[in-house]
Amino acid sequence: MINLKHIERSIRRNHLVWATLQYRDLLVYRRFRGRDVESGRAFAREAKTGGANFCFAVAFNTPWVVDALTKAWVTYTSDVMLVVVDNSSSIAARKAHQEICAKRGIPYLELPKNPEANPARSHGIAMNWVYYNIVQYLEPETFGFIDHDCLPIEPFSLRARLGHRAAYGWRRFPGSNYYFTKPADDPGWFLWAGLCFYRYAAIGNKMIDFRPTMENGMDTGGGNWAPVYSKLRPEHVGFAVETQTLIDIDGHRVGYQTFDGALLHIGGASYKGLSTQLDYRRKLSDHIWNAYLGGSKDRLVAI
Repeated sequence: MINLKHIERSIRRNHLVWATLQYRDLLVYRRFRGRDVESGRAFAREAKTGGANFCFAVAFNTPWVVDALTKAWVTYTSDVMLVVVDNSSSIAARKAHQEICAKRGIPYLELPKNPEANPARSHGIAMNWVYYNIVQYLEPETFGFIDHDCLPIEPFSLRARLGHRAAYGWRRFPGSNYYFTKPADDPGWFLWAGLCFYRYAAIGNKMIDFRPTMENGMDTGGGNWAPVYSKLRPEHVGFAVETQTLIDIDGHRVGYQTFDGALLHIGGASYKGLSTQLDYRRKLSDHIWNAYLGGSKDRLVAI
């Protein structure tokens, strides 16, 4: 039987084909980053009056998760302003996200329609759009990104975790893929795109790039290895500690990533594993609200 994926990857490994695909990705990225620039700058001008510390959540097609995140944020986090930036492909999801944020007093901004089908590249160029069209005009004290499905479940301060360091987040390492084989002595690492926080003065003069770099085996956020992380000493970065929180839904015990004992990552909230099952998602949502968010009385979105 012909393995089409193997054939595709063999073609992509060709240096000329790879270079062509990289150039294509660069053109798509540059065009996207240049779209609706004024909306980002206008948002930055208005946001400047509201504080100096910002955390951006890139939302994507999952209103029930944004509902939980925004409620958790106003409950447990007060020293950093959450901003929901919407990368959704669904118009209905964008409308729902905007309504949730309006009701919770959370700043919200629609991103331009993202042309990337690949989730990692889509996420990366969305983060770059935010950095170059909002953050650079904000010139904040601190800023960062959190996954839309990574929510505080107890009092948590990103600023305290950052302290006087340049960066804070969950450290990830390169992995081999069809184009890249990780050497044993690879020094590379990057902060996960779903939990990365920075002191702007420490990195504001760098060529920030949150795009994935498959040629180095790095997922979304890996583009910052060369311009940022490779130049930081270990003591200048705070690394989040990863543990697991066991959640039992009808006898299914699932361990969910938890960072520093306070940030619960319900990863793959709409597309992975048990979470593909509507009934499981509904019960998981009920559990989160009842266990961490004071019950469902303030829930805005039912599954």
